[in-house]
Amino acid sequence: MENLLNATAWEMTQPQPYGTFHIIMLVMGIPLTILLAWKLRNVSETSYRRILFGIAVFLIISELYKQLFHYYIMDNHTYDWWIFPFQLCSLPMYVCAILPFMKKSRWPIPLVTFLMDFNLLGAFMALLVPNGLMHPYVTMTIHAFLWHFILLFVSFLIGFSKHGDTSIQGFLKTFPILIISVLIATVLNILFHNYGDINMFYISPYEITTQPIFSQIMQYTGIPIGNLIYISAMSLGAFLIHLLFARLRQRNLK
Repeated sequence: MENLLNATAWEMTQPQPYGTFHIIMLVMGIPLTILLAWKLRNVSETSYRRILFGIAVFLIISELYKQLFHYYIMDNHTYDWWIFPFQLCSLPMYVCAILPFMKKSRWPIPLVTFLMDFNLLGAFMALLVPNGLMHPYVTMTIHAFLWHFILLFVSFLIGFSKHGDTSIQGFLKTFPILIISVLIATVLNILFHNYGDINMFYISPYEITTQPIFSQIMQYTGIPIGNLIYISAMSLGAFLIHLLFARLRQRNLK
């Protein structure tokens, strides 16, 4: 395994935010992602489900590669809890994997609506503030950008194909998913705090977030109130995205 990982450990000069590499990735990746989602908006229900499940399989395999690469190549046979796969942008990997097994429950529509709103926000923020996407290795940098372009694709596919619930009630139904995710992230942050630097959802009760603007807010308000402000801002951003998809759907119906 380690030999295979070493064979793909191609080094590169670590890209800089808004340098040439970053700009090219944004200019090419975002439009192509949106265009592909638009082109596939009218696929059959069966094809739609297969696309999401195929994406889940790809994300799981690529995440496993990332975890092993960090452990063997980048972190000298130690586990870096910072990359534990439970950030906002990790959730599509789990949600897309379980959707085929939830056909008869009431959760598929709230779950895809959550992806449409919250993960579009998370993907855009990661791409626009890309410090965590830039690595001195080709495969890790490509993995990070490709992951977030896939999240954009999933969100736009759900929105364009009218699978998400764009009503206000539809948005409110995503809140149990957000609350459960935040609680799981908090438990992980508490349980594994002594084992390394962990900050799932960037709401650790032990350290100030690394997110721009919110890190400055937390220095003034303290961590608990700062975390509440951060989650509230996240919810507001997702709600604005929700309203955008609702407006697009209304225009398409005219």
